[in-house]
Amino acid sequence: MNYMRCDRGGVVFKVLSAAAFLTVCLFAGTASAATTKGVWWWRGSNDAINPAEATRRLDFLSAHGVDEIYFCADLRKVQKETQDFVRKAHARGMRVALLAGDVSWIHPGSRGFAVTLDAYLAYQRAAKPDEKFYALHLDVEPHQDAKLPDARKWQLYADFVLRAAADIHAAGEKVEWDIPFWLDGIRVTYGYLENAPLLEVVMSAADGVALMSYRDTAEATLDVSKAEIALAKKRNVRVILGAETGETGEGSVVTYFEEGAAKMDAELAKVSAALDAEKVPAGAGIAIHHLGGWEKLVEKEKGK
Repeated sequence: MNYMRCDRGGVVFKVLSAAAFLTVCLFAGTASAATTKGVWWWRGSNDAINPAEATRRLDFLSAHGVDEIYFCADLRKVQKETQDFVRKAHARGMRVALLAGDVSWIHPGSRGFAVTLDAYLAYQRAAKPDEKFYALHLDVEPHQDAKLPDARKWQLYADFVLRAAADIHAAGEKVEWDIPFWLDGIRVTYGYLENAPLLEVVMSAADGVALMSYRDTAEATLDVSKAEIALAKKRNVRVILGAETGETGEGSVVTYFEEGAAKMDAELAKVSAALDAEKVPAGAGIAIHHLGGWEKLVEKEKGK
């Protein structure tokens, strides 16, 4: 039974062009206060049981203006430790979502998500107000499944997203989905529609989406995010634009690994200002993938 894996290091929408976005934000030097600044924290279970390490990393995030964390932890094993962590993060002005997900969850008969949701709801019931997660932040990436044909895997994903969101919302909780920026080019069956854009399906079942808008300039990040920003405004969904820090092997344009931390900060400040100008009703933010890679990027720039 797969609980979660935390081992990681159509429709045309008219919106402002990336260039137009940038005309309102060339002045920006720091991330705008009106947008959130988040981070993916994958090795949460390990850090939750090591308070000194968790504190060191929280110090790093405080120094870099982070106000929300997507924290991956096995709540069956580290519930008390996670409660302590969330409380400490809240004391620093950072809210926390539980980060979880596995591609196997889309497979018929999988119980992985049900187990995760049960653990999450038990945690929420037991937690004090300053220990609660603000949402489930789910990273389920069908493109990682090499066994299923594309049409099949994306339909299974669409069906899963709708079921999972219904269960989460029925429990009074919120859900955010990590998604690639090209879902608007994939079609699935959705209700009576046989050729629906997958992006529409996900947005219909989300309180927020964190877009893997991995590019190494603000202009490129905004350009690949146009459809998602427009639909988030239409659907009243929060939209987060992500930045990559690691050496991915997917090409230098997808990561700030070569450009460095200072360049990333400057470009993300422009993204934040552009999102402010968009005035997304449900809110918007930027986020960095991931904490370990970000720390290494900063250390490399300092010459450590």
